[in-house]
Amino acid sequence: MTAVATRGANFDGAGAVKRTMMVSIHQQDDGFAGAFQVRDDRDATDKREVHGASCGEVVDALAVVTAIALHPAEEAASAPPASFAKASEPAPMPPERRLRGSTRWFPPRSESMPVGAGTLRFDLQRSFTAYAGATVGMIPSVVMPRYDLSLGVASFVTTPEGAQRISGPVLQGRISGVGPATYRSADTTTDIAGFSFGFDLCQSPLYDTRAWVVLFCGEWGGGVMNLLTKGADGKQIQSKNVGFGTLNLGAEVQYNVGSLFHIGAKVGGGFSFGQFSAERADGSRIFGSSSGSSSPALSWSAYALLGAGVHF
Repeated sequence: MTAVATRGANFDGAGAVKRTMMVSIHQQDDGFAGAFQVRDDRDATDKREVHGASCGEVVDALAVVTAIALHPAEEAASAPPASFAKASEPAPMPPERRLRGSTRWFPPRSESMPVGAGTLRFDLQRSFTAYAGATVGMIPSVVMPRYDLSLGVASFVTTPEGAQRISGPVLQGRISGVGPATYRSADTTTDIAGFSFGFDLCQSPLYDTRAWVVLFCGEWGGGVMNLLTKGADGKQIQSKNVGFGTLNLGAEVQYNVGSLFHIGAKVGGGFSFGQFSAERADGSRIFGSSSGSSSPALSWSAYALLGAGVHF
């Protein structure tokens, strides 16, 4: 009140409508922020927000705004231009280190959201994660190691009031190394290795950049597998590359350890489209993912992975 009174404001104006001043000051990561609003029995002014490096700067700026509201004509003529601009113009919203939100399963095609005066901020939360684990089902009776490098992107919107939400689905892409692994029969060995890729659209019921992230994803992908078959004497019988496609559903959970690092796990499964097979020199089949027809085979596969990474 003293800071306001020194600027010529009158708290007891005769005949004035009863007004209530709503003032708040709170500390943020990079300083202090304050808000001011005047309400009476019929109306309310727009909320004014100010930011400063110290609490004293915010108090002075709020005092200017309050004095203008109580005695606008006189204060507008005498207030220093720099102070008036700082109090009345929307200040840039300081970046929040923590982002929280969730996606929706059935978002509308278009949507309107009312927001108050201030700055509407957009953030991209990005994560890189290295995973290691195993996949089964692509080659009969063989557990194959798998190594993933995954990139995820979530688009956040923050309103001037501080409400946060994710705009659209969470997007992911990955590249993977599969193998090496070996299929053994009585008279042959087949060494198997390859790579794959995938693109995911994910729904997130919980996304907190300082705690848990939960994702449910649908993925389309593909890759190439090399199959090298040798006889019992070690001589090469066959070598071929097989292209394949994948359709998978998966679940992923991450825990953010501080503002930079996270650990995670993911599981999933689906269908592989490709003719994974090996044959002897006489043409007889050693193994195969189909009955031997020339059309692409459809087989199931599943995976489980653990990993760690960074987010920013």
